[in-house]
Amino acid sequence: MPRRFHLIPGVYAYVGRLPKGCRLCIQGTKMVIFITGVCHDNCFYCPVSPERFGRQVAYADEEPLQSIEDLVDEALRIGADGASITGGDPLVALEKTVRTIRVLKEVFGDEFHIHLYTSGRYATSDVLRELEESGLDEIRFHPTAPWLMERIERAVKLLRRVRVGVEVPVLPDRVEELKSMIKWLDDIGVEFINLNEVEVSPLNVLRLSERGYRVSKDAPVVEGSEEAAIEIVKWALNNTRRISVHYCPAGYKDSVQMRIRLIRKALRVMKPYEELTSQGMLRVKRAPVNPTTTRIVHEGYGEVIGNSVYFWPGLALEDEELITRYPTRMHHLLPMEKDSAK
Repeated sequence: MPRRFHLIPGVYAYVGRLPKGCRLCIQGTKMVIFITGVCHDNCFYCPVSPERFGRQVAYADEEPLQSIEDLVDEALRIGADGASITGGDPLVALEKTVRTIRVLKEVFGDEFHIHLYTSGRYATSDVLRELEESGLDEIRFHPTAPWLMERIERAVKLLRRVRVGVEVPVLPDRVEELKSMIKWLDDIGVEFINLNEVEVSPLNVLRLSERGYRVSKDAPVVEGSEEAAIEIVKWALNNTRRISVHYCPAGYKDSVQMRIRLIRKALRVMKPYEELTSQGMLRVKRAPVNPTTTRIVHEGYGEVIGNSVYFWPGLALEDEELITRYPTRMHHLLPMEKDSAK
């Protein structure tokens, strides 16, 4: 079957076949596991926040993780079909990463798809074998130095069941460099490369600016990154043989994929008296405990939490506040946003 160039603006551009991990992400059915903030590479474009970068912290879909049980609960809450493991570099915390993969496979079965991101710095033959034995489905290398390319070639030769790919940001002045890399990856048998739009964050904005990159006027991304990525995907149609080349816009991940995960989660954890917003948040009203609000609770329109009553937004009471909350079960432990006050 002849290769074709596929483009849906704002969603993807690709030649070949989308990796399974990407297909599930696009559908919003992948749980995102930030397993550690520790990384021994120092990429100037890294967007990880200062609160996470270099720290032993863990999150699942932006919620802090205290135990492996929290991880399983989060997968159930969003109805996940798989997980992506990121950081930092997950191989810095190899034991924790392997245990996470094993537990998720044991609980949800072999069809639960897991992919992992790494620079490859610690991807020795023994580590690659351990990842494959644990049940990993897909490994995505982000080579930060020329010598790490050898790690990718080693993975292609060694791994039998794990799909091997590469994922890199697209800096507009490195287009020819990326094309050369893609041709080499194609020659050695790498299955896919994902091209990411370069995101701008508080951690990397100064370093990007110092190197001459400009922030787009429309979004917190590097100007020209998208155009360069689409150029590369179009080039790949006639200049590669087997490798799939896929461009992933930053905006789709933030505005669509995350929103779908939130909506899936909200539908499973929302209280009977709450309303779901189009962004996947939950809306509720809050007022002090008094005879009127106590009666509302008894009638099934609300709940007492602490010194307040949370109740259906359709009711109008004195001293009420309309607020939204992130969809988690124990919402009284997380800050709420006040939308309006009476």
